[in-house]
Amino acid sequence: QRRLKQQAFAWKLLQALLLARSCFLARARMADRSKANRSPRHDTKEASSVPLPRNEKGGLLITEDELKIAWDFFDTAGKNKLTSGDIKKRLQTFYKDISSKEVRFLLNNQPEITFEELFALLRDNQLTNFDPVKEAFKVYDPQNTGFVDMDRIKVFFKDLGYGDISDEDAKIILETADSDKDGRIGLEDFRMMVPFGHPPEEGLASGSGGGE
Repeated sequence: QRRLKQQAFAWKLLQALLLARSCFLARARMADRSKANRSPRHDTKEASSVPLPRNEKGGLLITEDELKIAWDFFDTAGKNKLTSGDIKKRLQTFYKDISSKEVRFLLNNQPEITFEELFALLRDNQLTNFDPVKEAFKVYDPQNTGFVDMDRIKVFFKDLGYGDISDEDAKIILETADSDKDGRIGLEDFRMMVPFGHPPEEGLASGSGGGE
């Protein structure tokens, strides 16, 4: 039971990466105005029916490459290990109320964790009823409206050092992220922006992804 709780909390690291990644992509799209005029994909799926890749134990599949991207977001100094302070500082960009006690729980009350230890914790997880993209989306939707609160995006941009978002910038983000063209950014729009939580590609049993 304790290990399951540690695994669930460890996914917060990936969720923070998803949030940071979505901000990065939005920033890139603002810099490339031409993308705002390009029509995104329209193959949306109902959130409740998205089949996520699974490991042999029925938990969420995560590859070493996927975790490495998240790891690098936290290990900004390239130390190949994370302290509770490293983790808490980055998580607080998105989870303001994260406590030192929660972080220590993830680390099993050890002073630090290595990439190998974190991957071992998540590799064989048994989290069957969990969608990290959906959980990450909740941070953008604090009022549970089903859509991104643009004011939250503005705060995250500032906290990540990307500067202020103008009304024109916000319009570009909305136009490029709104794949179903309903004028809002919903969960499935958000899912298309991040590098995790996509349905497994047909014929890719490993779930590690390899493009189209």
